[in-house]
Amino acid sequence: MSPFGTELVIGLLAIALNYVATFKLPTTSLLKDPVQTLSTTVPTLFIGHVFLVVFAHVLRGTTGKAFKSVGFGILSTLTATGLLHILTVLFGAPLIEKIPNTFLFAAYLSILTVMPCYESFQETAWIKVFLQHSPTTTPEIYAYAQAICALSGAWIGAIVLPLDWDREWQAWPISCVISTYVGHSVGVLAAFIWASLKFMFGKKKSE
Repeated sequence: MSPFGTELVIGLLAIALNYVATFKLPTTSLLKDPVQTLSTTVPTLFIGHVFLVVFAHVLRGTTGKAFKSVGFGILSTLTATGLLHILTVLFGAPLIEKIPNTFLFAAYLSILTVMPCYESFQETAWIKVFLQHSPTTTPEIYAYAQAICALSGAWIGAIVLPLDWDREWQAWPISCVISTYVGHSVGVLAAFIWASLKFMFGKKKSE
């Protein structure tokens, strides 16, 4: 399977995994009990994305690097969870109240931004992709688009929280979880379009 096909397959599987883990598998509703729901969602997502990292390496024929990627992916996700928790509080989340809500959301966001990088990257390219904002290969494009769109979705979801509408979905962090999920899905679609255009124009230039 070509790298282009691999990234699309893994991206679509990630969307399906995120949907099932967020909206179908938990016995409670995100709208009714976000903490209980995310307590089921987050471990399921984490384990599922670990398997996706391994599966991505199997598809590429680089199985020998799979466990190394899993190890770095787990460590990076745990580190990012702590950092995102702090950043979320700095951006307005409750400092003392609803700590479980904030932590579980940080873990959810961390998984959807960090793990796709280890599902996509075939080599270390963090500085090039995220600091210089210049992804060039298809795996880099998929990693970048998913991470940026998931983070953007989380930020967009927070816009409705301070509005005085008194809707149940305005409870922290329901809207941010939903918008993060949507953002990640949009990221996969954006990456597919971006990579397709790059492939077509690159092919025309070479002819």
